[in-house]
Amino acid sequence: MSATWMQTARRLLPRFARLSREIRPTLHLDSVNDLSAGRLRDLGVEAVLWDVDGTLMAHHARRVDPALADAFEDLLRAPGLRHAIVSNCQEARFAELGEIFPAIPVILGYETGAGAAFRVRRGPAESWRCPGAAAASSDGVEAPGDLRPIRKPSGRLVRAALDELDLADRPQAALMVGDQYFTDIASANLAGVRSVKVPTLHRASFPAPVRSSQRLEAVLYRLKYGLPRPGGA
Repeated sequence: MSATWMQTARRLLPRFARLSREIRPTLHLDSVNDLSAGRLRDLGVEAVLWDVDGTLMAHHARRVDPALADAFEDLLRAPGLRHAIVSNCQEARFAELGEIFPAIPVILGYETGAGAAFRVRRGPAESWRCPGAAAASSDGVEAPGDLRPIRKPSGRLVRAALDELDLADRPQAALMVGDQYFTDIASANLAGVRSVKVPTLHRASFPAPVRSSQRLEAVLYRLKYGLPRPGGA
């Protein structure tokens, strides 16, 4: 069973009642291909915060899905549009994401004895945004006993990405794009960021517990809000 999935479940279950009120996205879209630079500009979006697995590619794939690659590259090249990745990944995947997306900051979070610490990877380079993170080694992945991962759903992870993109005082200028209601969309809503929910790519590539949770959250969403409407909430 996926260690990341277990960590996410431990975070989600005690807050389930509250989080169930935070799962409505700004928009449902059929695909990342429906996000154009022009559409984002019309919405006043200056930065896109990305989930990766299930949103841009299959689980732990090494490249953006070919069906989305052209649209994604167009967004990366769009003048004035910034990007960051807000991840629930483990350490090995963190390094992979730095290789796959060398120009985009990848954000991981940790609880430390001094408070929250956020690790930022741009290609091979790493830095920390944190109070008290000087005590944590940037290459000692999860080895120090006082580092405990912060997993989505987390408004703090999203706010750390906003800090990285100099948008901390303007969360509505950012848009979170993800495939899961209780991690990606809830994180965005907790941080006051608009969001887009897309269908999960290559669902069969995910571990069985994750597939089960994806089916469950879809049922819960429909019970609470009805059938999603593409282009609507």
